[in-house]
Amino acid sequence: MTPEELAQCESSQRQHNERMAHQDRMFTLVQIAEYSLFAQLKPKLVQDGNQWCVLYGEDLQSGIAGFGDTPYKAVMDWTKQWDKKL
Repeated sequence: MTPEELAQCESSQRQHNERMAHQDRMFTLVQIAEYSLFAQLKPKLVQDGNQWCVLYGEDLQSGIAGFGDTPYKAVMDWTKQWDKKL
């Protein structure tokens, strides 16, 4: 590999790494934003059978609920349901 080819390859790898680091930062910011409503309102997070349930309110009929296979997925579903209810 010539020095020019090596420099081009290194530049390409550096750009790729910078894009990946940027994507990681953006993903982290999105997660923080998605969890902020959860953190502010502090809904209940309970295991319901083989799923997790996030409930804000007295019950499923009058409150806002989200379900998922993991606590994270339940919170994300709850956030979507919150948006629907508004």
